[in-house]
Amino acid sequence: MAKGRSNRLTGLGELQLHVLDILVRCRTATVYDLLGQFPDKRRPRYTTVLTVLRALEEKGLAEHEQRGRTFVFRPTSGATTVRHVLLREMLDRAFHGSPRDLVATLLDTEAVTPEVLQDLKRMIEESEAS
Repeated sequence: MAKGRSNRLTGLGELQLHVLDILVRCRTATVYDLLGQFPDKRRPRYTTVLTVLRALEEKGLAEHEQRGRTFVFRPTSGATTVRHVLLREMLDRAFHGSPRDLVATLLDTEAVTPEVLQDLKRMIEESEAS
């Protein structure tokens, strides 16, 4: 494994995470495709996104192919893999490795509606059964 790739997502900045998220959702994209996914007021410059993509390539999270004069980028990992690594990092860094603390914090947010809570209960039951 190349140096710097052992913990590929550690230390990714907000813009890098956002670009990677868009790239995972799009599956393949040019820099202009990615720029189109940003709101006008928060749209970074072309060269900034290209620099971010190059950094993601160095970390082994993206790759590109050249089509004519255009570079087309794609993620090297699926959304699930990226989410697992990010969650593990957050769990370790923000919750000292405690899933209980993470879930307690999640349950204390407005995002957990009764419907979401019901889905979570069902998922726990399915996990216990398997």
